[in-house]
Amino acid sequence: MDEIEVFFRLAFLGLTSLMFVLSMSAALKTREIKLTFAAIGFGIFVIEGIVLAGGIFFHGLESMATVGFLVGANFVALIFFYMSVIKR
Repeated sequence: MDEIEVFFRLAFLGLTSLMFVLSMSAALKTREIKLTFAAIGFGIFVIEGIVLAGGIFFHGLESMATVGFLVGANFVALIFFYMSVIKR
């Protein structure tokens, strides 16, 4: 595994974790359901980042990071982001 790939995996995990914490704290303060949907979307990205970053240290997690899992996780996260921006 290249050093740049390790950097991007850890950066992805760090940035999505930061966005999850910020959006969840905003959702808890404002009690806005749309912010909760955005926080759930970022939470799914955090789970994906844990699987990807865990693949650096544990090869068993690397086998979980299949294309189907990654595409499915991204699709579900995008659905939650869409739900957070649609008007009701």
